[in-house]
Amino acid sequence: MQHLVDADLIIGSPSVTMTYNDFDLEISIRYHGALLSLPNAGVRKHFFLEEESFSYGLADFLTGVYPDRMEARAAGENATIRLIFSG
Repeated sequence: MQHLVDADLIIGSPSVTMTYNDFDLEISIRYHGALLSLPNAGVRKHFFLEEESFSYGLADFLTGVYPDRMEARAAGENATIRLIFSG
């Protein structure tokens, strides 16, 4: 939410919905404004050397938690961002 405000992409108040179904936590953010460009966060190689594993883990710890899946779409000035965290 803070990225949307800092980048001046949001107009008015957003709507946030959180759902949980014993497997996934889904957070949907709907707002009027420009769509936030999301990086390919959380995409990692399947096999790591010991040093790579430590370094990726430390980077994630220091920068925050990333969702397992992300979706972003816009229709005119209506934007929706979905963040899915799998358990």
